[in-house]
Amino acid sequence: MANVIDLSGILVDDWVSFDRSRCMGIARRLLVSRQDLVKYPRYFERARIELGLELEPGDMIADIANWLPRLALVCLNFGAFFDGRAFSQARLLRERFAYRGDIRACGEVLRDQLGFMQRCGINQFSLADGEDVELALAAFADISVSYQPEPSRPKQLQAANSKC
Repeated sequence: MANVIDLSGILVDDWVSFDRSRCMGIARRLLVSRQDLVKYPRYFERARIELGLELEPGDMIADIANWLPRLALVCLNFGAFFDGRAFSQARLLRERFAYRGDIRACGEVLRDQLGFMQRCGINQFSLADGEDVELALAAFADISVSYQPEPSRPKQLQAANSKC
C-alpha cells in the first residue's frame, strides 16, 4: 500500500477504487476511472458519496470539465518519470478550469519531482513504492526560488510557499 502525503504529513487514504459489484452502497469516498464515469454517468450523478476521478496522461481535462464541481479529488497518473503530461493536467485544472478540490499525484511519484508537482497545483502525493516518507516531506523545502508564477491553489499550499 502506497503512502499518501501532503505538506502536513502522512494522510489516511480512505478512497475506494470503483468496482461496481463491490462498491454499490458501501463506500463513502469512491475513486473512479474516466471510462467508468462515462459508462455509468447516472449512477455517479445520483450517488451520495464523495467522488474522485483517476486520469491517465492522455486524458483531456476538457472532456471531464462538467464533472469538476462534483469531484472532491482528481488523481493524476504519472506513468513514467519522464512523462510530463500530468504536470500540464494539474496546471490546467487549477488555472483554466479553476478546480479547487484536491489533486493527487499517483504512479511514478518520486521525491525529486515533488516540488515541481506542488508548483503545478498538486497538493497530495501517493509515493512510489520504496520512497522514504521523511525524505519526501523534506523535499518540499528543496526549491526556494521559482521563475514561473504560481497557479491558484488551495490555501494550505499558499501558506507553505510563503515560508520559502
